[in-house]
Amino acid sequence: MTENKDKTKVLLEQLLSELHKEQSKEIVSTGDSYLQAQDNQFLGTITSNKYDNDSILNKYGTYGSKYSTTSIFNSYSQYGSKYGSYSINNPYCTVPPKLFINGKFVGHVSVNKYVTNQIPTETFLYLLEHNINALLNKQFNLKEVDIRSNNGESYIIANDGTYLGKLTSNDFDTDSLLNDFGPYGNEFSPESIFNGFGTYGSEFSIQSPFNEYSNTPPKIIVNGKLYGLLTVNEFVVGKKVNPKGLKQWIKDNFK
Repeated sequence: MTENKDKTKVLLEQLLSELHKEQSKEIVSTGDSYLQAQDNQFLGTITSNKYDNDSILNKYGTYGSKYSTTSIFNSYSQYGSKYGSYSINNPYCTVPPKLFINGKFVGHVSVNKYVTNQIPTETFLYLLEHNINALLNKQFNLKEVDIRSNNGESYIIANDGTYLGKLTSNDFDTDSLLNDFGPYGNEFSPESIFNGFGTYGSEFSIQSPFNEYSNTPPKIIVNGKLYGLLTVNEFVVGKKVNPKGLKQWIKDNFK
């Protein structure tokens, strides 16, 4: 009995796999715009019609519901989880979803800055929700930090425009400055202010908050607006936070 169930399951998975492949081929031939995972799973069409069954914006559809296993909005799926094998939100994923505009490949949607032809996840999601025409016209030049500010996020940004992490006391959040294993809290990460040998953490770098002579330290953005500077330089004009007490400051002021 168990063997028959296993065979049925395998057969169904094969049929579904072929169905997804055929669906993708059909979409390519019609020149639609869509997202596709690198395991060939179709992830929804890019359309302003939120009632389209295949639309990635249909919150009740297969590709837009946060409960669907084939949705990038499902934080537990392999396409939306921070740990998913093919996810737009996994900073270590090397095979993120592909974006096709009018049937042609234009880039990979990912938070991983090291993938080729990267379209930042934040940029993709912002345009998808607020300016889908710009997305369909391949206008991906919005800066990630501008999108974060528009979304009212709180974070640290270097003077050269590099994002340096989120202000949140949730140390499990990948972007959190308190996550010792994340790209912004890890003392060995090149983009961490806690890396004493890096561009953003060395006491000799003009981009670092630990350089007591720097006039270009990182900026602190709270709820999308400039709060002050992160620096040990006591002579810098304006509101500032000492980086040596940053972790406690985050715990006291942010969820």
